Amino acid sequence: MTRPSGRRPRRGHTPRRERRVIRVLTEGKVTEPSYLTAWARRYRHTISLSLSESGMAPETLINHASRHLRRRRRSRRSEQDFDEIWCVFDVDQHPNVSTAIHNARQSGVEVAVSNPCIELWLVLHVQDQTAYIHRRNAQRRANELRLTSGKRIPDSAWSTLFDEYEAARHRARTLDQRHDSNGSPPRSNPSTDIWRLVDRIRASHNQCLIRDDELA
Repeated sequence: MTRPSGRRPRRGHTPRRERRVIRVLTEGKVTEPSYLTAWARRYRHTISLSLSESGMAPETLINHASRHLRRRRRSRRSEQDFDEIWCVFDVDQHPNVSTAIHNARQSGVEVAVSNPCIELWLVLHVQDQTAYIHRRNAQRRANELRLTSGKRIPDSAWSTLFDEYEAARHRARTLDQRHDSNGSPPRSNPSTDIWRLVDRIRASHNQCLIRDDELA
């Protein structure tokens, strides 16, 4: 018969779920931050979204993001405060957008670009938009569909923006395919790849769930 040792049994170690940090710099100060923050909150246990800077033109955003990346590469792993960095901006009437995108690619900065504006992305949750559309018309249509109220996204819009995400993603990717097939330059009007950043938020969450299953 084995005598009890008198020691308490050692508790099993529960692996701590790691949160991935995505730093995002946005051109807009209201619509883009509120939209992305809402997605991050859905996955807040596995994703931390750092909305560090906003309200700058695309080239300036890329320059700031590139500096963050250079600083990150010089720091020790324990001091690195983000895992990946994105810039989110509209084409609008900005000059040198192509140059900004090229510089981002060279620096390792990810970009999510809407042409003409992010309101196009919101509209795609409800309907197709295959013809060229001016920024003011995209903004007006988003307001008519009650997906925006001015620059703000009203509470009543979130069920559509979450539930119809896959439909919007499909429409956006179909636009890219149309531009490719007819010889238009990439990211021609209308186009948007906001879905790429949302996919990263969702994919990071799923990767954490897979790790938890493997460690269970």
